[in-house]
Amino acid sequence: MLSQNLLRNLETAQGRMDQLQNQLSSGYRISRPSDDPAGIQNAMRLRSNISNVEQWKNNADEALSYMNSTDSTLGDVTSMLQRVRELTVQGANGTLSGNDRKNIEVEVDELSKHLQMIANTQIGSKYIFSGTATNQKLVSSGGTMQGNNQEVMFEVGNNLSLPISVNGHKLFGDSTDIPSGIFTTLSALSDALKNNDSTGINDALGNIDKNIDNVIALRADLGARTNRMTALREQLDTTSINLQTNLSSIQDVDIARTITEFTNSQNVYKAALSVGAKIIQPSLVDFMR
Repeated sequence: MLSQNLLRNLETAQGRMDQLQNQLSSGYRISRPSDDPAGIQNAMRLRSNISNVEQWKNNADEALSYMNSTDSTLGDVTSMLQRVRELTVQGANGTLSGNDRKNIEVEVDELSKHLQMIANTQIGSKYIFSGTATNQKLVSSGGTMQGNNQEVMFEVGNNLSLPISVNGHKLFGDSTDIPSGIFTTLSALSDALKNNDSTGINDALGNIDKNIDNVIALRADLGARTNRMTALREQLDTTSINLQTNLSSIQDVDIARTITEFTNSQNVYKAALSVGAKIIQPSLVDFMR
């Protein structure tokens, strides 16, 4: 009985030392479900949450890159429309001759071509103003508007998706708010300059102002959405840190405490060996004496 008790206690002490040694070498308090069934369940749930947050962070980063590129493009559109406005004001001058206006027409046509290139701006292989039809140019080679009006959405949270695109048809094409869109206005302006039509030039000037205001409004809306996306990205960083901290508190080992426990277990094991050797020394002959 003494021998069996001694062996059982030694095995228990040695098992505890093995467990503590594994924790110290791996850095984890939980290495298998039996170590802490409730803890391993919480750890698995936290790892799943962390994985989701990391994916949302990546989505937010991609969305911000997309939105910043779009904002820069809208800035170029505004600059070019302002140049068109300057040319239109110049063309509306009653002292200009027909040839002078035709020279202005040449520059307006070039600006119109460049704006068509901007309308087909790509990020990677995606056309940013074509709605969800990102594999299709907004303006075809024949000048036809393509794509669709659907917003590009990015998932950046649990059941949370935000629009990151600008409606290309609303930006460049004719709409309820802007009956004469950018390309329609530029085409009419070009014809008016070619035909030396002062009334047509003045009409185009008013439409150009409306289009500039429209671009500014769309850019302001994009800026507001960009600010919200930036705030969500920062919030995701905070959430990720908190989840990592919670996971660490569940699965990571307390080094100082574990070293102390390991040292104590060693002392208990050595003491058990020493005492056990003395306990089983007496034999039947010793008792008969």
